[in-house]
Amino acid sequence: MEKLELEKFKKLLLKERKRLEDERRPKGDERDSGVELADYDNHPADAASDTFERTKDRAIDDNFREMLERIDAALHKIDAGTYGNCDRCGEQINADRLKAIPWATLCVKCQETIERQ
Repeated sequence: MEKLELEKFKKLLLKERKRLEDERRPKGDERDSGVELADYDNHPADAASDTFERTKDRAIDDNFREMLERIDAALHKIDAGTYGNCDRCGEQINADRLKAIPWATLCVKCQETIERQ
């Protein structure tokens, strides 16, 4: 892959990383709004809603963390000179695939094989 093309992908990855980090930051005290200190005056449905919201927030945080890890791995591959190579077969990943998913680690053929399994 050409150096100029690698720089474009690096900028794209860094832009996506910044977008995720900005989106992840809590705005004000939103996370603590509606949380009461005592459970004894809450209806069971209120407690269930609070549990659901905490579980949802945790899942979203896990997804953000996973995406950031994928982006960081792609940036590391750029630095190591291995970006754009399929982790499974070693072939070059199609540039259109990398434009759509710049943190992709598998070519389309290998991705399809894994998804079928």
